[in-house]
Amino acid sequence: MKRRQALQAAATAASVFTFPTLLLKNAEASDADSYQRVWDADQSHRGVPAIGPRERGDTANGFVRVDENGGDNPNHRVIAEVSIPERKRLTYDLTKPLFDNYRLDQTKREDTTQAEAQEMLALLDAVTDSAPMEAAKDLIGQRQGTAYSRDEFQNLLFDIWFRQYDMGRNVDLSGFEHVVVGEQKEGTAGGHHFWYRYYLDDFGLLGTGDNIDFQGTRYPKPLIKEGRATPEVVTLSYRWRAEDHDWGEERPLFKPTGGFWVGCSVEGLMALGVVRFFERGRVQTVINGIRYEIDLYRSPDGQSIRSYFPIFKGFG
Repeated sequence: MKRRQALQAAATAASVFTFPTLLLKNAEASDADSYQRVWDADQSHRGVPAIGPRERGDTANGFVRVDENGGDNPNHRVIAEVSIPERKRLTYDLTKPLFDNYRLDQTKREDTTQAEAQEMLALLDAVTDSAPMEAAKDLIGQRQGTAYSRDEFQNLLFDIWFRQYDMGRNVDLSGFEHVVVGEQKEGTAGGHHFWYRYYLDDFGLLGTGDNIDFQGTRYPKPLIKEGRATPEVVTLSYRWRAEDHDWGEERPLFKPTGGFWVGCSVEGLMALGVVRFFERGRVQTVINGIRYEIDLYRSPDGQSIRSYFPIFKGFG
């Protein structure tokens, strides 16, 4: 069954839906500028430039002002200001409703309701048709010698990002939930690697007040100065009062070291993850003159993302 058909069935059904699985094709290592190509495609579409604390932002194109010079002041906002023009807002607005579709506790089974399936399908359609995902589709297709149709590639995206799987006592996990939404692992925060989600939590824009206490940046000593001067990526520690929607309560979670790219749209983040998904071993790349190592972990069966995030390695 195609993933779109599966989601449509879930969106019209009254019962909880269990998603099927799909085998993935393998691919060879990427060319040197593959991540740059996806990044540029995103910035030309719905991504917004990350700028330093004293730079002037262009509201017509949008911007994210980043200030990593807050020491360990818990009230400091590392994402200091965000401007997203209306023409770029679509997937930011489509992502937001999915934040309460997942159980915070990884040991609890998920229930995919009709409304949640409709929200997921709306986002999946928008992401599939986006510029960075088109760039990722072309890159993967070229490496595999495969011309993916839209439906075939959407099936692939679903399995990589939204397919649910178990991992030990943790159940119904997905890459989207971990990377974009964030999870609880006992007293620590898992994932939470989407800058826009962090921003909404920090500014209290999800209806629950300011849920972030900044604990300082966490770059290796030789890279502290460069890292704090690079607005496109943030490496930090923080405390997150995560909303447990099952109980209507906040759970205090600690993120000793976390990080995320800043300024990419959700489809940009997912497209970069798709490119990385088909690469094995240690991966380093340069985007806009900044060197990153991109860590990625897969589900136990290798069919889906478990986690992925950038690690700042200095200037390229």
